[in-house]
Amino acid sequence: MSKISFWVFGYGSIIWQNEDIKPIDIVDAELVGAHRSFNKKSTVNRGTKKFPGLALGLEYGGKCFGKAFQVNEESFKILKRREGGYNQIKTPNDKIKISDIKGNIIEDCIVFFPNTSGKNYLNPNTTLQEKADIIRAGGQGTKSNAKEYLKEIKGFLNEYGIEDEEIEILYTLVFNNIM
Repeated sequence: MSKISFWVFGYGSIIWQNEDIKPIDIVDAELVGAHRSFNKKSTVNRGTKKFPGLALGLEYGGKCFGKAFQVNEESFKILKRREGGYNQIKTPNDKIKISDIKGNIIEDCIVFFPNTSGKNYLNPNTTLQEKADIIRAGGQGTKSNAKEYLKEIKGFLNEYGIEDEEIEILYTLVFNNIM
């Protein structure tokens, strides 16, 4: 087992699907300077090429609650493969920082941001209604579909008493808005 370890911030499925990375430590954490956004088309894990779903990413501005995971070098390599299509941003930096629940800054923590020049990055001007339509129309991916993924994200947030406005609106549009 490698002696080198890395901190990684999780804001989506890594929070509850982390058996493959075997975390050394997990702490409640807050990312300041970015917020969750369904901004990446998923053509494998949460949808198909013909019927893409949406996956969670981040956009600059705001903040979000999640978990910080300490992992060894081997697990970090697994995580990098798993998060293909995302850029690794090291914190703290001039735009974002991550702290534990006591307010201590977690140094050298990696955050995965979507590649904004990638073909699957969703135009930032995409409305929440358009995102909801994509989520509803998405096919069954290798892990689930985007509707189930949205339910899981909302469930996690509810468990921790976190209200995320975009997630709440998307959930309402996807599950309560029959169009």
